[in-house]
Amino acid sequence: MHICRLASSIILLLAIPTGLLAQTETPKEDKNLEFKPVPYINYSRTGGFFIGAVPMAMFRANKNDTISPKSMAGLAGVYSTEGNWASVVFSKIFLNEDRWRFTGGGGVGMNGFQFYMDDISEFVDYTTDIDFLMVKAERRIYKDLFAGLRYAYRKTETNTAISPDPDETTFNSLAISFSNDERDNVYYPFSGSILDINFNTTPEFFDNEFVTQKIEINFNKFLAIKETDVLALRGKLGIGIGNLAFEQQFIVGQLDIRGYTEGKYRGNNIATLQGEYRWNFRERMGIVGFAGLATIWESINTADNGKLLPGVGAGFRFTAFPDNHLNIGLDAAVGDGDWGIYFRIGESF
Repeated sequence: MHICRLASSIILLLAIPTGLLAQTETPKEDKNLEFKPVPYINYSRTGGFFIGAVPMAMFRANKNDTISPKSMAGLAGVYSTEGNWASVVFSKIFLNEDRWRFTGGGGVGMNGFQFYMDDISEFVDYTTDIDFLMVKAERRIYKDLFAGLRYAYRKTETNTAISPDPDETTFNSLAISFSNDERDNVYYPFSGSILDINFNTTPEFFDNEFVTQKIEINFNKFLAIKETDVLALRGKLGIGIGNLAFEQQFIVGQLDIRGYTEGKYRGNNIATLQGEYRWNFRERMGIVGFAGLATIWESINTADNGKLLPGVGAGFRFTAFPDNHLNIGLDAAVGDGDWGIYFRIGESF
């Protein structure tokens, strides 16, 4: 899960619509190209110690276009003491005065994790080899409203401790998204809100073994506190339609509620609420404190349906790209009988 979480967080960062980040003029000290080799050090209860690097660059695709936000590109390579590994490349390009945005990402990796089965009252270990590719195009259609179309390919081979044969599954999915983005800054908003609606399908005409649909609705609200701090609030609803594959299910702790890393709570539907206070005590340093609740239903374990799962924690932030206030950081959180440590690129939401 840790490898998947790294890849997912990068793709999530790229998928964020940019709204009010666009500028009408270039600051005097604005650099056309900024490069940062970001180190990656982390720990997971299931994956052990992780080490790697995430070199990133921010740049203007057209240096004469001062309306579009800066584009981004980079790669990530990580390895763990338990043998987990991943290599990911990613990019997001802004063109034509922020009328068009193109996102791409892909990678390969191997991830060891576990899930809990009530029938035997034990965690079951599994490993997943994964190849994935994602491309997305977005278009501004009216003021702060954006529409997007995304294609994603994912091939997984999962081996479990209770099955002698590997389970190989290929997913070809299409997604339509609509976002209303009223934030004052995409990388670090101090005020405003964003409503994001995604409809994802794995259609039959792509020869998918699992023909399913997923709807995800996210709403984030940001409130400026004093001149330097932010109160961020988030609600999420995820609904699975059809017989979701094991790899398609929602997992508590994957990207939303922090403090869950064992993979015990997973199901076809999820709802979460959380809040985070962001205290910027120095120019490029900050502390965050957060708390939230999650619940799932249509879980693989019926006893978990509707159970309230709290999470609380804190983290440190360092601004790697000051011009855009893009942070990296490390969070620690505890949940109901679980805990986790999280390396971050950008904010959690």
